[in-house]
Amino acid sequence: MTLSERIHLARKQANLTQKELANQVGISQTAIHKLEGGSSKSSRRTVAIALACGVDPIWLDTGRGEVSLHGARSDTGQTGFIRPTQEGGNPWSPVLARLPLISWEEANRSCDEPAESFHPKTVEAWIPVAPRSSHRTFALHVPDDSMTPEFCEGEILIVDPTLPGTHNQFVIARMEGDAAATFKQLIMVGQQTYLKPLNTRYPLIHVQGSLAICGVVVGKYREY
Repeated sequence: MTLSERIHLARKQANLTQKELANQVGISQTAIHKLEGGSSKSSRRTVAIALACGVDPIWLDTGRGEVSLHGARSDTGQTGFIRPTQEGGNPWSPVLARLPLISWEEANRSCDEPAESFHPKTVEAWIPVAPRSSHRTFALHVPDDSMTPEFCEGEILIVDPTLPGTHNQFVIARMEGDAAATFKQLIMVGQQTYLKPLNTRYPLIHVQGSLAICGVVVGKYREY
């Protein structure tokens, strides 16, 4: 199949109109029409289209691999995990996640509450991803350049607040006495704990006192 045929098939299987798909992806209905008609041969939004339709982005872009998303959860309802189809629609039955993109003020508040009871009061946007984490997962902007070159300022982190944080993991953490949480790599050597920036211009932080792990970074979302 061509790209246009795969997009048309994916949209039909997801029971979405061209307008509904365009609204979810953030492009015009005309752009979807051109893609399905073959007059547009490529798009920078194929990943977003794939996730909106519940298909594998690699399959949609190239035709290779499996059609359906693997590792999808069965959570539905008010948790942020949604099915892109109506009852009896898509036979693949993929489940997508819409993660709330929250502010660092909200992330600080998450440090003070148990993960199972934390609910963001304000949401800046909703980020579509294929879930590999708990239904409490949220998204955060990288706040500065302290974690370059792996994480650039402004990129979006996928953070699971239910994970405890182990050696070498990237975490959102707040040290005892600090007013704000930070994004660093967790280093544990014997009884000593450190927060390590990947940018060598920033100093290694020796954790004194207790350390609250607000969440573990399980992925990164980037759209072009």
